[in-house]
Amino acid sequence: MMQACGNPVVQTPPRQEFSFDAAVTGLAFLAEDTLATGLGDGSVRLIAPGETALPRTVRPHGEGAAILAMVLDTDGAGVVTGGDDGRVARTDARGEVSVLAEFPGRQADVLAVSPSSGLRAAAVGREVRLLDRTGETVGAAAEHPSSVTGLAFNPKGKRLAVSHYGGATLRWTGKLDQGATKLEWRGSHIGVTWSPDGTTVLTAMQERELHGWRLTDNHIMSMAGYGAKVRSMDWLRRPMTLATSGGDRVIAWSFTGGGPMGKPPLEIGSGLGRLVTSVAVHPKTAIVAAGFDEGQVIVCALSRQEKLVRLRWPDWKRVTALAWSGDGSRLAAGTEAGAVSLFDLSKGLSA
Repeated sequence: MMQACGNPVVQTPPRQEFSFDAAVTGLAFLAEDTLATGLGDGSVRLIAPGETALPRTVRPHGEGAAILAMVLDTDGAGVVTGGDDGRVARTDARGEVSVLAEFPGRQADVLAVSPSSGLRAAAVGREVRLLDRTGETVGAAAEHPSSVTGLAFNPKGKRLAVSHYGGATLRWTGKLDQGATKLEWRGSHIGVTWSPDGTTVLTAMQERELHGWRLTDNHIMSMAGYGAKVRSMDWLRRPMTLATSGGDRVIAWSFTGGGPMGKPPLEIGSGLGRLVTSVAVHPKTAIVAAGFDEGQVIVCALSRQEKLVRLRWPDWKRVTALAWSGDGSRLAAGTEAGAVSLFDLSKGLSA
């Protein structure tokens, strides 16, 4: 494997700092450019652009509950959260909450949305429930070999990939409980993603590797060598590249020209920290942000020449979430200690 980037340039762009009393479990910029922060105390904190006062607190989950999963909703104007109280809820930029589903006595810890179809999916145990734009349940399936660990819609929102022990199951969203396709591979699969062109399904595995199925020709692929389980994955659309956590640097696999098999991955940030815990690809350009278990955050172009820029220094608190604003001008980072750093990168990344 090759090291891609040299020593980091240190940059101090305009930034805001916020501190909360619970771990950050999710971050998302809403259409109004408000930052939604999901916390381990069950609350969503809404940080408006230029916020100087205390952020607004919204409680979409029950007393004492924790937010376990959070995704930007299909319209970009709210977030969908799942909690250990079994509730799936939507919170918008105004702080209005809509309860979409409830699973009493269970944990709603896996979510996915499809902007193309307007569908949301939530998993609790072995059950997957499909919700439409109004929050109505339009499909359900519970015949999975183990608890569901990941959900991902294909680009058109017509199919849903479900990861679990032994591989993944592909389901048609129009008939969720019928006609499933099984993608089998022995082991525990802990997350799933679908390539932007819809041809490939990839899972992260407990065994510290990625496994994939190319649907066009049934080609199977495995990418091993990770130092830890891959908990964070994000795609660059062009050239199609998958950036991942799980190593002491960002590991990015190119899916162009017949890749990734037979090609070494791009490696970014070697020697900077112990473990990359979160990655987020810029929405418009070939740039990736990465957070480490020591709390530092770096940004680097997905190329073999560009130098790193370090935005956040280590504070020995693990980075648990990263998010770019829709136009890519702002980056948010959250930690297990409840810190949120909000960086203004509108003037670029040059030192």
